[in-house]
This record gives sequence, C-alpha cells and structure tokens, in this order.
Amino acid sequence: MARGTDGPVVDAEWASFRGLMGEGRLAEVIALADRVVAESMDPHRTAQALNQKLAAYLNMGHPAGHGALLDQMQAALVEAPDPRLVGQFHILSGMIACELGSTGTAVTHAVQAERALLRMPDTTLGAVDAWHDLCVVYTAIGFYAEAMTARQHAARVCAAAGLGPAAAACTASQVGAAIDLDHRGDTEGCVRGLRALVLASRAIVAEIQGFERAFLYYAVRRLAALDQQVDLPVPLAFGTSTDRNVANVLAAAAVCDAIGAGATDTAVELLERSPQISDTMGVVEPVRLRSLALARGGDFAGALAAERAMARMVTVEDRRLRELFTDSVGARLDQDKLRRVAAQYANAASTDPLTGLPNRRRISAFLADLTRRGAGAMIGALDLDGFKAVNDTHGHPAGDVVLQRIAGVFGRMVRQGDLLARYGGDEFVVILPGASAEEAVEIGGRIRAAVDAEDWSELVPGTPVSVSVGWAALSGDGRAGLRAADEALYRAKRARPAAGPAIS
Repeated sequence: MARGTDGPVVDAEWASFRGLMGEGRLAEVIALADRVVAESMDPHRTAQALNQKLAAYLNMGHPAGHGALLDQMQAALVEAPDPRLVGQFHILSGMIACELGSTGTAVTHAVQAERALLRMPDTTLGAVDAWHDLCVVYTAIGFYAEAMTARQHAARVCAAAGLGPAAAACTASQVGAAIDLDHRGDTEGCVRGLRALVLASRAIVAEIQGFERAFLYYAVRRLAALDQQVDLPVPLAFGTSTDRNVANVLAAAAVCDAIGAGATDTAVELLERSPQISDTMGVVEPVRLRSLALARGGDFAGALAAERAMARMVTVEDRRLRELFTDSVGARLDQDKLRRVAAQYANAASTDPLTGLPNRRRISAFLADLTRRGAGAMIGALDLDGFKAVNDTHGHPAGDVVLQRIAGVFGRMVRQGDLLARYGGDEFVVILPGASAEEAVEIGGRIRAAVDAEDWSELVPGTPVSVSVGWAALSGDGRAGLRAADEALYRAKRARPAAGPAIS
C-alpha cells in the first residue's frame, strides 16, 4: 500500500477502493475517487484515487477518452513517484492501449510497469495486486510466459507478507494460458492446466475475489465442455456488479454448459447472441467453442471448418506478435543510433532527454559554425500534423512514444553529417550542409513517405500521424534561416495535401 503524508488515511482508502472494486461497485469507486481528489492535498492519495477511477472506467468497458485523466495521474506521480503507483499507472496505460488495439504501446507500458514493480520495497496486499494486474495485462497481449512470471512475483510477495494464496491466484491468466494450449491443438495440456488450477483452488475458492472467481468457474465449465467433469462448487454471488468482464466470462460459461449438455443449437445461439465474449476471452475462444458445439451435435464438417478458421486466427496472431517484436527491436535500434549520435556532442545540456536528439542549443552552435565557415546549407523545419489529437486521445505517455518513434524514422532518412534535432514539442529541425534545394526537397519527400508508411495504428489507433516540412537556405544568419524555414513550414501545412515540401 502506498504511504503518503497521512499513511493510515491512504491505506484505509485503498482498502475501501479494493472492496468496492472486488464487489463490482464501480460507480461508487468513481464517486469515492472524485471526493478524494477534490479534498486531498496529498499526491499519494490523489494518484491512488485517480488510479482506481481509471481502473473502474476500464472495468465498465470505457477504454477511450482518458487522456486528461492519465495526464493528471502522471502529474501526481511526479510529486509522489511511488514504484507501486508508477507501476499501476503503466499497467492501466497498457490496458487502455490493448483495448484500443495498440498492442505495441501496451507492450511498452507492460515492460515499464514491470521495471517499476521490481523496485517496490512493499510486501503488502497492494504490491500483490499490482503484480496480479501486470499478469492480466501480459495475458491480454498474449504474452503468457511473461504473465506467469508476474504471477510468480505475486506469489512470492504474498508469501512474504504472510497472506493467503488466494490473493495471488491470478486465475484469469492461468485459464488464458491453458485455453491457448487448446487453441494450438494441445487439448491434453489445456486439461492438465485447468485441472491443476481447480485442484489448487479447492481450499481457497471462497476467498478468491469476483473477477478471478468468475474465471475459476469458467475453468470448471470449460473442462465439462471437454468431457472432463470436476467437482468444485464456485459461488457466483456478484451482487450489483457492473464489471463487463465478469458478464462476458459468465456468458462464455453458459455456452460451455450448453455444450456439456449436448444442446448444440443452444450453444451456437448463445455464441451468436454474445459477440462481446471475445472482448474478455479473446477472439479465438468463441470459434473453438463453436467447434466443440458442432462436433457434439454431429456436424463434423462444420466443426472442421471452425477448427480451420481457428488455426488461421492463431497463425495470424503469432505473426502479429512476431512483427510486434521485430518492430520493437527496430525502434530500439533506431533509438540507440540516435543516442550514439547525440553522445558525440558529450554535453547533456545539448541533448533532448526524451528522443536523444540534439536540442536548440546544438542547433544554434551548428548554424554558427556553418556561418563562420561560410558554408551553405538547407534548413528544414518539420512539424507533426494533428499531434494534439494524439495527446488528447491517448495521453502524453503515448505522445512521448510517438515522438521517440518519429525521431527514429527521421534519423533513418538523413545523411551522414546532417544535423537532426528536436526544436521543441512536436517540432524538429534538420540541417543539410552543402545540400541544394532540389536535394532538400527529395529528402523531405522521403521523410514524409517514411512517416506515412509507418504503422501508427499499433501505437495510437484512430489518430493518424503525418509530417509537414518547410525548407529555407542558410544565408549567413542562422536565426533568419530558422525563421524562413518555419514560415515555409506553415505555408506547407496550410497547403496540405501538396505535391511536396515548401521552400523559402
């Protein structure tokens, strides 16, 4: 549990939030969070309340439009950089990115969350919950090995704190890992995994909270759909829960019940009436359930068609994850290159800490040196189009990732000996010593094409990223050249879409 200037108050509020979340009373979570934020001067309390408020919105099925809330959380964490709260911030950011289809951003936040949580000195229920939530994020992405590692951390903290094992059950992730085996043809492995979960849960089933208990219930029903009967009564008293994930899991369990009872038509009808099941169980699971239902009813041709569809989906998912890994490696290499270039200036005051690029100070020194030597150059001013929408929709953390990626894209396009720098915000400057206007236009065209070719939907879905470029010749006065390039940039922005960058 996080400690602020008034530790007992923070801890008591955390317990209240946790109880309400566990019962699915999400509107009350939001109301309590708003009261805390309105009255509190303690950044720990504020950050914790904002964290719970955002988690409630996500559990209600509202992942979009929380950029301002993320910015509030980030501002509070600057004053209260508690590792658990920082980790939870990245966990929630990762959940939002995953819900919006931005898997690359989700992975980035998951890794940042893990690094923060590894710095936690806490051995408390709050620390266990943080590792649990990271386990959920990795499961949603499809990184089951990483999810199980997070679960192991949760179990270790749980034991160190003297807490019961129910707090670190992570049943959702265990079920996800097991049914993933079934989707890949290893039904025996799936059965072993689900049976192991059921066996381990017998003594603690009453202590497992609502969301996790729903997945335990699903494990029992899923085994029955595979003709594997187990005896484990799971209480399903969720009261006034508004957690859409619980509702989706129970809908999938109803399909399994119909399959187990041999009611093929009912199972298929339930699947068709409940497309939202895939929001929680993944897009492959409903297809697998359809295959099981059709096979139980004797429609083997239909079951085979569903199996083939499932195999295609699994293949596509594997390819997507490989591409995601490749893109992540490529982005890191781009960033490493930029940092090596920046390192040659050997002065932190001349380097932008976010992108690793030179900053305004280096631009001024570079232009002064060119002017002193009487060397010609083309100065390019580059500005992202509609970047405000990225921050407003996805929050400034996602905007920072876009700026880092865009810096890497720009860096691949410029020549050896050119200067690429961040001017400020979403504005960049590139200086091309000895280049002609025609060469500058050609490089500007390459930059625009490279930005347009990048798959920004992985990072910030629904908010396209593009760049405008304006060029001016250096004519003895570096500041005048920058002003001329800036004027050319705004002419280019007003004229977009245009055939090419403007030149002054």
